[in-house]
Amino acid sequence: MNWFKKNPHITTLLGACLLFTAYLFITDPGDVTYAEIEVEHGDSLWSLAEQYRGKMKSDEWIKLVKAENELSNVRIIAGNSLVIPVVGDDQPNSINSIEIARNVK
Repeated sequence: MNWFKKNPHITTLLGACLLFTAYLFITDPGDVTYAEIEVEHGDSLWSLAEQYRGKMKSDEWIKLVKAENELSNVRIIAGNSLVIPVVGDDQPNSINSIEIARNVK
């Protein structure tokens, strides 16, 4: 305990690292894979988010879709393809699924 009192900068740094690590574990969306889907008439990014987002917030999911597909706004067109993040067990019935490699502990 004396060591912590003598080294407050190191103690603060270790505390910050622990908080950052805890934040990463808490906000981890789970198993994320990417799939290519065809936009159907009546689809919107919000309706697709409700279907595929899992535990991820809709806004975060939509940001990922916009970035992955280089969309400047939320307008999507029926007949076009989108690469979407699929969280958890809600895998679409698609042959074109892509799994992203990551470390699993």
